[in-house]
Formats: sequence, structure tokens, C-alpha cells
Amino acid sequence: MTEEYRKSLLPNGIRIVTERMPHVRSVAVGVWVETGSRHEPEGRAGMSHLIEHLVFKGTATRSAETIARTMDSVGGQMDAFTTKEHTCFYVQVLDEHLPLAVDLLTDILLHPLFDAEELEREKSVVLQEIKMVEDTPDDLIHDLFAAHVWEGHPLGRPILGTREGVIGYGRDTIRTHFAEHYAPPKIIIAVAGNVTYDRVLELFGAGFEGFCRQPVERPNTVPVMKGGVNIVHKELEQVHVVMGFPGLSHSAPERYALFLLNDIIGGSMSSRLFQEVRERQGLVYSIHSGVQAFRDTGMLYIYAATDAPNFSKVLKSILKEIRDLKKLGVREDELRRAKDHLKGSLMLSLESTSSRMNRLAKHEMHFGSFLTMDAMLAAIDTVRHEEVQVLVSELLDEDRLALTTYGPLDRRNLPRELSRAG
Repeated sequence: MTEEYRKSLLPNGIRIVTERMPHVRSVAVGVWVETGSRHEPEGRAGMSHLIEHLVFKGTATRSAETIARTMDSVGGQMDAFTTKEHTCFYVQVLDEHLPLAVDLLTDILLHPLFDAEELEREKSVVLQEIKMVEDTPDDLIHDLFAAHVWEGHPLGRPILGTREGVIGYGRDTIRTHFAEHYAPPKIIIAVAGNVTYDRVLELFGAGFEGFCRQPVERPNTVPVMKGGVNIVHKELEQVHVVMGFPGLSHSAPERYALFLLNDIIGGSMSSRLFQEVRERQGLVYSIHSGVQAFRDTGMLYIYAATDAPNFSKVLKSILKEIRDLKKLGVREDELRRAKDHLKGSLMLSLESTSSRMNRLAKHEMHFGSFLTMDAMLAAIDTVRHEEVQVLVSELLDEDRLALTTYGPLDRRNLPRELSRAG
């Protein structure tokens, strides 16, 4: 399968990465800014997410309604999202509407009005979003867990910010933050679909012409993971729990071994946790593991939800699977199955222009280059059994374990070995 990847740098420092997919009729265009909640100084928590909302609320020449109607009129999709380390504004349209997509994306980033009335309205929308998370325990538990393990570091703050913070933000502060962080050296444009590299370069080169400014210097404090047990009591039907172990950064050489270990622990329906805790014991509806990776740190976590009487059983079952992995090791057959599952998921993602666009941008952000699908498949295939086992020994360290629970629970429900922790 051929992958036509090209990369260029605009004169102002904006990076452009493209991948041509001549067999499709659509194109996904993303403007990625390397700024997220971890880059917000004290007193500006949630600012990146609020700005993500506000840029769609009107420019010098387009109202919020015009922006929405412009996309709808060509059957396109437009959205944005904010993470701890970046913000993405993206559009998916038919290939013939690429000029319109570029015009819209450059307009919202170059000429956002940050209108005072729209700001107050959008604050109200974000407050509703915060309340929605607070009413969704399986979302909120991850914020509570982050606040616990990254205590004292911006990574520990919720991406949405706090009610008090959002209410207090004025137009001038937002404009200042936008000018300081949304600057060409921090911007990556990723385009995947039925487009030519030259056309993308031409359109964005014209659209961002004259856009020149330098981002503000950012303090670079390396987060340190905090272990221990954090119990947050709340009268709910279930106890939600996140257990975390140290992980790896985005670009760590051992990342493929970690992806496979995650798959084996709880990253698929054939994983140890899913099979044991849900299928054999029937103690949960939802249980999975996942990998969080950042520029300079990472986390391997396990999430589960169960009722309070079964909580201790669930926790003991999770710990037993972790200990079995350390004591008996990863089996060859489950490593092979994990490799096949991971490769299959990657191959399926090839069919989507938006997932390819995501891959282009993330590779550029994390590695400054691009890994072809063949290179990624080969990297998965060549992970040796002992590499995964080394990670089991190094990362699954119960002395460094972090645990957060949210629900109708107190310390008496904890297994004995954890009741004295934290």
C-alpha cells in the first residue's frame, strides 16, 4: 500500500504534513496547535478549551451562524478538541471543497472576534459541559485520578478548568493568552485525503501569509507521579476506580512493547482483565486498561466500575492478574494475539481520512517525522517477548501504584494490603 507523505515549512514556521489518498473523495484538514491545559499558567486553567469554543463564535467577516451554515451547505463536518498538550481544529469535506475548508480554518485562527456577548454565552456552554462531566462518574474519575497523581503540576488540572475560573475570564486575558500561545512555530497543519501536496501548500501559504509572531517562553516542569490511595466518597450506585502505574513518554523506544502489554492486561476483549473479571466472575460491566502518554512522562492505568459489596473482589482480582504477570510472565500465545489485534486495529484505521490526518499530526508532534504503516507494523512484529517482560518488571510496581475511587466506599472496603497505603 503506497503512502504519499510530504512535509514542508511555511516561511513563518508553520509545519505542513500531507498524505495523499487518491482512492477517496474526501479530505480531512486539521490545524493543530501545540498548546493545551498543561501549558496554562496559574490562574488560566481551562483557557485553551474556552478558546477552542470561542474561535467558532465569529470572525471579522463571519458570524457563528455563518460559520456553521458554510460547513452544512457542503455537507462537511467541523469540530475541535483540546487535550493536555495540544488543541486541534479540523474540517472534513469533499475534495472539491478544500479551498473552503482552508479559508474557514485560517479565518477562525487569524481573525477571531472574541466578542464580549459571545464570550458570556460560551462561558455558560462550558459551565454546562463541566456539570455534565460532574454528572458522569466514569468521566469524572479520570479528572480525580489526574488531580491525585499529578498533584501540584498543570497535568493534574481538568482540561475544562473550574467553574470559578471560567466565569472570571475576561476578553483581554483571552486575547493575551491567544496571542502568546497560538503562534506559527507551535502550529502543524495535517491534511489527508484526495489532495495534492502542492495544492495544500498553495492554499495554506496564501491563507497564513503575513501571520508572524513568536510564542511566549513556557516553564518546563517535569511532572512526578504520586502514588497512594485517594478515596472520594459519593452516594452512587457503583464505585468507579482507576489504578495507575508509571508509563512511558510519547517517543519512548519501548512504546510498542507497552502498547502490547496494555492489550494483554485490559486493552481488548480477549485481555486478562476482561476475561477474568467480567466474563468468568461477572463482577463488572466495564473494565479496561489504557496508556496515557505525554512529552516527558506517561501512565498505564486500569479502570473498572462495580457495586460496593463486590469492590474488594474486583480489586483483588486485578492485583492477582498483575502479580501473575510478574510471577509467571506473558505467554507467547497472548503476545501473538495482542500483536494481531494491534496490527488489525491499525490497518482498519487506514480507511479513514480523519484517523490518517490525526496520525500525520501526532507523528510530527512527537517525532518530527512520519512512520509509514509498514514501519509501524514491523515495529509491532519485532517486539520481543523479553522486552514486554522487562516492562512488566519495571512498570507494574505495587510500591508506586496510585489508586483513586469515586463512589459509596470507605477504607474498610479496601483489601488489607492497600488499606494502609496513601
